Amino acid sequence: MASLQEVADAAGVSKSVASRALTGDEQARISAATRDRVRKTAERLAYVPSHRARALRFARSGAVGLIVPDVNNAVFAEMLGGVQDRAREADMSVLLTQIDPPPVGRDQVRELIGTGRVDGILLQRREDFDDRMLKAVLSQGVPAVLINSTLPDRPGSVVLDDVAGATMATRHLIDLGHQRIAHLAGMAHHDTAVRRHHGFCQAMNAAGLRIRPSWVQRSGWEAPGGTAAVHRLMAARTRPTGLVVSSVNAGIGALSALAHLGVRVPEDLSVVAINDTWVAEIWTPGLTTVRMPLRMLGRRACAMLLDHLGGVAVSDEVVTEPVPELIVRGSTSTP
Repeated sequence: MASLQEVADAAGVSKSVASRALTGDEQARISAATRDRVRKTAERLAYVPSHRARALRFARSGAVGLIVPDVNNAVFAEMLGGVQDRAREADMSVLLTQIDPPPVGRDQVRELIGTGRVDGILLQRREDFDDRMLKAVLSQGVPAVLINSTLPDRPGSVVLDDVAGATMATRHLIDLGHQRIAHLAGMAHHDTAVRRHHGFCQAMNAAGLRIRPSWVQRSGWEAPGGTAAVHRLMAARTRPTGLVVSSVNAGIGALSALAHLGVRVPEDLSVVAINDTWVAEIWTPGLTTVRMPLRMLGRRACAMLLDHLGGVAVSDEVVTEPVPELIVRGSTSTP
């Protein structure tokens, strides 16, 4: 791997000129021809810039932190890809990690920033974080943007159009002819779950269909939550014919529980979930989902954080393009 000095020597310029040409310093008096020669030389020699040296120059780490509830969760893969796309354009690195509830989580965030490992963070709310916990984690004045999470009176978030996604999922079952539709709604204190439940209610009300309180089950985002909720739902005397699940992982848990209970999908019960992963595609039957624009979510959130590090005030944004996409698989049919 070539050094900056070797690039400079091969291009016939000083080390400082080579550095300025490669970092895109527009204030430097370097001709376009020289810039092009240095860049082509760097490419030919497979030069890789030193992020450590760049960080020392700008008094920054040269990295942003992406904090998710579970680094092993496949749902976050597309979001991470979007964050990396935007960070790479800014010559920044991405540190992927997860945190515990406060007070431990608060100290973990403070350590990330205080030790200079990252310049700012992108944070996805855990399912067990209420507003108080989330505020506690962000109480250190940390440059932060929330991903698909919001906090009252705290700007700085980029969220999906969860209402549209849940409406689309519910509308799919209604269009198939289902009228008795239940909802695994996520935790009541989680703002994403609240938005998705609103979308479910919006579609049901528009169709003039009854929402039975006992058929709205609060469950976690993960498979165990979906499994437990389905057991409660199927214990009732009257059963639904359709089920909208607010999380794809909980949807997989629901399918597993239904198989163990001997409930046929989709003959006895149709299931649709929000978000999409490879597991939903290979499960039998394949799980019908509403694919949300997670890659754009990650890109937009990272862009907001980078702008904020450059002095721009944060705001609250909703990703409306691209729109959610219905992916029909084997878990849904006519009642």
